Amino acid sequence: MGGPDATLTPLDMAFAVSGGRLERDHSLALWQALAAAAPWLAEEETVAVQPIRAASLGAEGLVLGRHSRLLLRLPEARVAAALALCGTRLDVGGTAVTIGLAKTRPLAPHRTLYAHRVAAAGADEAAFVAQVRRELGALGVRGDFVVGRRSVTRGPSGALAGYSLMLAELSPQESLALQAAGLGAHRRLGFGVFVGHK
Repeated sequence: MGGPDATLTPLDMAFAVSGGRLERDHSLALWQALAAAAPWLAEEETVAVQPIRAASLGAEGLVLGRHSRLLLRLPEARVAAALALCGTRLDVGGTAVTIGLAKTRPLAPHRTLYAHRVAAAGADEAAFVAQVRRELGALGVRGDFVVGRRSVTRGPSGALAGYSLMLAELSPQESLALQAAGLGAHRRLGFGVFVGHK
């Protein structure tokens, strides 16, 4: 028997981006623009897309700057295809966003992980906590977790609710498993994507 296929191991790709202002809630528009530019993304079930990191303009949204980044988490086998996005101009909710150079980095085993939002299947926080316990158990992850702020994001069929989530005291195996698998639904809209937290 052979070992696991390394090309299926996810990694992060951070793309420089430039352009004008974005709405704070731009995840759906971003995903639609990416899928139009690279249709293979919609065929890759494991792709995760973080909201673009940009400077806040308060109520006026976000503004892209030289430190703004688009983060994709995808299988190593898709890196070459994703690099073809460099130089592409996207229409993200009416804003022209140009994708620049990309850097790749493997997932690292952080003891503490944070997700800005994890999709909630139920109607309240108690149901969300039960959901998280079930999903962590299925992954073999036993770390303590703290539920944070609730937020609502536009989805293809209406509003999607979620909570921020932090997990601590993770083993290296637990940390990598959680980053690779994520939690909950709607990874393409930035839900359930965990990153290291200091």
